[in-house]
Amino acid sequence: MRLRNAAVSAFLAFVFVGLVGCNGNVHVTGRVTFPNGQPLTVGKVIFTDDFYMGKSNLNKKGEYSIHTFRRDDGIKKGVYRAYIVGAVRFEPGETFDDPLQSFSLDHLVLLIDIQHTNPDTSGWLFDIRKDAKIDFIVYPPGEVPESERTEAAKMMFDPEYRKKVKEQKAKEEGAKPPELKKRRTINPNLL
Repeated sequence: MRLRNAAVSAFLAFVFVGLVGCNGNVHVTGRVTFPNGQPLTVGKVIFTDDFYMGKSNLNKKGEYSIHTFRRDDGIKKGVYRAYIVGAVRFEPGETFDDPLQSFSLDHLVLLIDIQHTNPDTSGWLFDIRKDAKIDFIVYPPGEVPESERTEAAKMMFDPEYRKKVKEQKAKEEGAKPPELKKRRTINPNLL
């Protein structure tokens, strides 16, 4: 039994050391601001490779320092997609008076464009091989310039754009007529 526990402990230690990177970690720091230079002070910056994740809360200056488990451990070297979560504020909403209690429904207000909140749409891809300082510029909702709007964001969040792309593909394929579904017929001899 002790041998088995020791083997399990050794395996878990091996996995943990492999995940942390065993002194091969790098430090990624930076700042998140709006185009006017104002810092984003609410939210969390995430670096992910779909299996491994480094994260950091933003401070009052909009600065971050990516870490895995402890604030100073950094992340392993690799290719990462970055995005920002939690960049929201709550505004007072409608108040309801109930005979038993009074409550209000606050409105959730996004501080940044939705493009920046998804690793598939942000367009932020980095090959991190050494310590790096990476600054991000984010835009308020709906204010990302067309030149900086990613194709993935357009496809995911803009139904009109998806419709145009679909129409363009149909045009390029020669606008083949849709195939008619074959009708099923029942053989009367089988009844």
